[in-house]
Amino acid sequence: MNLHILAEAEEEIEEARKYLNRESHGLGRRFLDDLAARLATIAIDPLRFPKLETLPDDSPFRRALLHVFRYAVVFEIIDDTVLVVAVAHCSREPNYWIRRS
Repeated sequence: MNLHILAEAEEEIEEARKYLNRESHGLGRRFLDDLAARLATIAIDPLRFPKLETLPDDSPFRRALLHVFRYAVVFEIIDDTVLVVAVAHCSREPNYWIRRS
């Protein structure tokens, strides 16, 4: 599948990277590596990830948790494209990104 990341999600990735690097040198790089691995898995088999339980059953949004960091990749599948709408910290307000897609 093709993978497309919305600009807002790209901004979230960069903000997280910067924040983590301020916390500990090199942590931002580890975050990006963790994210890249998860995005690769999503692109291969996006249907293996569950739909968001905080939304109605007919909602198209799914989420994939990162392995190391407390972030979730929120995405939807549109034809042959995975559209990443958010890369959100798990303690952030739920569904703040809902109007992006």
